[in-house]
Amino acid sequence: MNEILQAVDRIKNARRSILREKGWKSPSIADIRRIMVINSSSRSGSSLLYSLLSRLPGIISLTGEASPFYKLNIRLGRFNPHSSERVATELLDEVFDFDGLAEDFISDIYLPQQQTVTAEINAETYICDLALRFLLQWTDIEADADELQSLIKSAFTDYAATNPAFCTEEFYLLMLERLSARWPQINPFYYDIGTDRVALAFPSVEIPTTPPVSSFTIEEPPFILLNPAPHADREALQSSTLLLKSTVDCYRMNLLDRLFPEAEKRIIHLVRNPAATINGIFDGWHHRGFFSHNLGSCFGNHGHINRLKIKGYSDIYPHGNVWWNFDLPPGWEEYADRELIEVCALQWRSANAEILDNLAGSSSSSCTIRFEDIIRSVESRKEQFAAMLNFIGIDPQETVSLGLESLPIVQSTLPPQLYRWKKRKDLIKRLMDDPQISSMSEKLGYNIATMDGWL
Repeated sequence: MNEILQAVDRIKNARRSILREKGWKSPSIADIRRIMVINSSSRSGSSLLYSLLSRLPGIISLTGEASPFYKLNIRLGRFNPHSSERVATELLDEVFDFDGLAEDFISDIYLPQQQTVTAEINAETYICDLALRFLLQWTDIEADADELQSLIKSAFTDYAATNPAFCTEEFYLLMLERLSARWPQINPFYYDIGTDRVALAFPSVEIPTTPPVSSFTIEEPPFILLNPAPHADREALQSSTLLLKSTVDCYRMNLLDRLFPEAEKRIIHLVRNPAATINGIFDGWHHRGFFSHNLGSCFGNHGHINRLKIKGYSDIYPHGNVWWNFDLPPGWEEYADRELIEVCALQWRSANAEILDNLAGSSSSSCTIRFEDIIRSVESRKEQFAAMLNFIGIDPQETVSLGLESLPIVQSTLPPQLYRWKKRKDLIKRLMDDPQISSMSEKLGYNIATMDGWL
């Protein structure tokens, strides 16, 4: 436990020193006036929706989920992160370092204008941002901040010399080649780049099956790619809507209320049928990403189950007896020795139950979007985005700028495919006999009698 606390402090100090050397003068988080939160269970399509909405004018966003900043600024000596993702409202000020959390949020908020002309990129800022993100991804590496930035700068300089048009994936492959030569434990397959593309660039590197780090994750793989984009200044914070998406926010809307007490909040509840979602979570547990909690680590005097016996997971992978994937719902201990498909169903049901409870007691405006209506057809997708933009307060005509004729592949475990859940049809249909699953399905508008038609 002490080693993890020391590592977290090391990472926080390294990030703070980079920001200080950069001369970072952050606006105040109080400047943020409007927030749009995408709430959903894991594997419901929130990463895709987030990537599209973050391109809109009038929207500012974090580079990815806020979860790494929650982990970085939680006081582990005062809270057991393995109890569940939920933190009681009366404990928030004791558990979280809100000054640090605010600084991390502000330093990671960007405008939607991704820069694609290499010569127009502010190299100094981009190199700094890449170093800040690296420290969240590779918690085992005690990287010297100056050396890290020097290696990234070398890769960027060489890339810029021959590439007038900037491609983030291509640059990352070059940068990861340089970084992995210095730190061999860096495996490029943990990044959100297509497996085939990584395999071509790194033919001698094996595709991993274990977590990327030994003790704890701050950012969970697949690691995001950081696009070059300008930071939001005070004027942008005040005039734009901040888009947020973290699956743990289902359990921590009270934390967002505490962090942004004066901001107007709107919520998009993104739902997806239980068959497709549970199947996607199941695939994620067998993927090389989504490692969230190492239950073999204890913090303070807090006790918890520190050995998993999940059938179809713990008995397959060497790390499967301690590493939990995705969010940690209340009551997870009762599922520590169940079948994996039951664990996945718990995660889908608990997240949506939490969202519905929050919405019932909240004064925030909300709308519900079905992910099926986004992937069903181009026409359906355009209708849904027009409705969402109208809800957010953006001219629905801006849907034209999103290129909705095709969809990007984001945080995917396998190539997108409709009805993919049917490869486990018998296993998933058995879940529908659980009254808790069938009841939640009906609450979300999915009639089990019609499940053969679910996408």
